[in-house]
Amino acid sequence: MALFAQLCRLFQRANVDGRETREGRKDADLPSESNEGRRRWTWRMWMALRQTSSPVPVISKKQFEKEEKKLIKEIQLTTEETNELRDRLIYVTEGSMNKRPYHRQNPLYEKLKLKEKEIMTFLHNLEMENMEAQENKQELKKETHFYRNLHSRLLMEENLIKKKSMTLQQESKEVQADWAIIHQRLVELNLSGKDEQEENSNLETPEYQVSETARELGLATAEEDSILQNELPGQEAPAEHHLQHPQSSSDESSSI
Repeated sequence: MALFAQLCRLFQRANVDGRETREGRKDADLPSESNEGRRRWTWRMWMALRQTSSPVPVISKKQFEKEEKKLIKEIQLTTEETNELRDRLIYVTEGSMNKRPYHRQNPLYEKLKLKEKEIMTFLHNLEMENMEAQENKQELKKETHFYRNLHSRLLMEENLIKKKSMTLQQESKEVQADWAIIHQRLVELNLSGKDEQEENSNLETPEYQVSETARELGLATAEEDSILQNELPGQEAPAEHHLQHPQSSSDESSSI
């Protein structure tokens, strides 16, 4: 029964395909060349009906498998023939299956078409976004390379500045030491200058001059006394010296 149902479906499909080819040839104003195919299909149908109407003999399993293989081969041949006829029909009409006048639009096919368009637009957008992302990636690579070089340059400049600052600190320490020495020398010079000024001011005062003159007179009298002691005899000299000393002192005071 299953084989009979398959054969019936196959013959129905073949009839539909034959009808479509006849209608297509009529629309294309081509001569009908389907008589041989129709005769072939009717003969096959007659043989199939004859085999089904006759009493089914008892067959073995091997024969059944052979018949099944034959039928499968025939089905394959029929499908190949139908595909060839469809290809010829498409070539004759010079259009796709959708442009045929007897083709019925399938709503599922239309939905699939719309989905295909949406998917294609989505893919196109993805490609454009991918291109933009690649460009942005290249720009980011350039920026990262630039900033890396800049960072290395800044580090080098920082090291140079540190070295310069170290040298400047050493120089500043040396300058500070020199300045301390110079300041000490200046302080010493100022002190010595003040001492000299004080001495000069003391020399210019009258009291210092009187003391100096008195000291000089005392030295002079001491020298005279020593000279007189050397010239006069040993006993008279002291008495005369005592007598003359107040006179000389009085004379010196009067002269002053």
